[in-house]
Amino acid sequence: MLRLLKLEFSKFRKSTVIVLLASFYFLFLPFSMYVATTLPEIPGLATKNTLVSFTKVWEYAGYAGNWMVFFFFGVLMIYTISLEVRFKTMRQSIIIGLSRKEFFISKLLIILALALIASLYYALVTFIIGWLNTSEPDLALAFTNEWAIPRYFLMCVSYMSFAMMFAYIFRNAGVAIFIYLSYVMIGENLIRLAHLKFQESGLTNYYPMNATEDLMPLPLFKLAEYIQKKEFDFDLLLSYGTAATMTSIYICIFIAISYYNFMKKDV
Repeated sequence: MLRLLKLEFSKFRKSTVIVLLASFYFLFLPFSMYVATTLPEIPGLATKNTLVSFTKVWEYAGYAGNWMVFFFFGVLMIYTISLEVRFKTMRQSIIIGLSRKEFFISKLLIILALALIASLYYALVTFIIGWLNTSEPDLALAFTNEWAIPRYFLMCVSYMSFAMMFAYIFRNAGVAIFIYLSYVMIGENLIRLAHLKFQESGLTNYYPMNATEDLMPLPLFKLAEYIQKKEFDFDLLLSYGTAATMTSIYICIFIAISYYNFMKKDV
């Protein structure tokens, strides 16, 4: 396993695009904490001070990281796979001794490694920002976060495995990235709106990317609860446990579809 992981990092560590995509995540996550302090205060909602102090800082940083992982690491995953198809390095790796199964496993290892690195960085940045902005910080308060770090890790794996699925289906970076971004940002929302039009129920919360987003949702829970009580007969957000369960199921589906497409198509 370690050999496969080293091989993957050796292939892409000098790629400017990949280095930039990863760097932007590490740069923009702390910057998003500064943005929180510039937001206007709205009565009844979390103030800008609580967004960067314990325990709300875990929610806000998770929501900010949600967008960054979706874009930077999702695009990175598609780019690495399409690059190997374009330059025939996928075929070369198999010719020199890797089996198809080992090659596919190496991609899964990259997803897990990147998700782990991203999650540890999220934990470090959030802990430091929260500690500096909490009037009386202590470790018990700092880690009262409803399993935020494992939820963040699962979210990272979900976005990257979803992106990997499109990369193996279309094998063209431009097409795969366009469809991936379009579905997550627009497509699923339109499908959910159409679903609500014909059937107003909480089933719309169980779509794949919505379940992933509900692992780290926008931390304005009071507003969400208010709208829920006034307008709907169902919860607007999945519980963390339900979101984690559904996301895990979807990850298995994404990986299965990716594996099927990889094994069936020529390299």
